[in-house]
Amino acid sequence: MATLRELQRLLADALEDIRQRDVLIDSLEQELDEKDALIDALTKELNKYKTAVMTSINAAVIGPVVATSRHHRPAISGEPVNTRKKVNYRDLKRIKKPHS
Repeated sequence: MATLRELQRLLADALEDIRQRDVLIDSLEQELDEKDALIDALTKELNKYKTAVMTSINAAVIGPVVATSRHHRPAISGEPVNTRKKVNYRDLKRIKKPHS
């Protein structure tokens, strides 16, 4: 059977491993949040360009717009076409073992 000191050392090693994993998980969650924000920004940009291209294609197919008083241009919205609910992983509850 292992001595008390050996068990204490093994417990300290296990706790240090868990702490290191928690640090790694936190950094990966932060990286994931940053990449989600980048994806959202790029999706918004892409939607703006898609709208502009479709407007240009429609104008080319339909032909020039003849206005009596002034020239009307189609509006381009900067809003995304669809929105995705963003999950904040930091708000999720973590289950931690109580310290004895």
